[in-house]
Amino acid sequence: MATARAAAARTRARPKPRARARQRGVRRHTQGIRWDRVARTMLLVVLLAVLVSFLGPATKYVRTWQLARETRGEVRQLKSDNDRLRREARILKDPQQVQLRARQLGMARPGERVYVVRGLPKGSGSR
Repeated sequence: MATARAAAARTRARPKPRARARQRGVRRHTQGIRWDRVARTMLLVVLLAVLVSFLGPATKYVRTWQLARETRGEVRQLKSDNDRLRREARILKDPQQVQLRARQLGMARPGERVYVVRGLPKGSGSR
């Protein structure tokens, strides 16, 4: 028991170390490298490098997608033109249709006499 009291007395009797008073204007030098900051900085650099490496393929993907959309529109337009031209070609194989179209354009057969009638009301047709 005596030893416990003596140890307790020694602990109380020791003077507490004083906190050093900081002097104004003097910076305290850090000892060593702050590895946590270095690690965070490197992680940020790696993240930026990964993002930059994805930019090229992403822009190519978007451009390809837009080009495909435009091309699909052109293909639709060309198909409708093709269908229209096929119908017109089928119609023009008939000699009567060729003659009708020629008459609509104001053409006449050789030797025919052409008469122009003016002053007719618009919209009145023979049929």
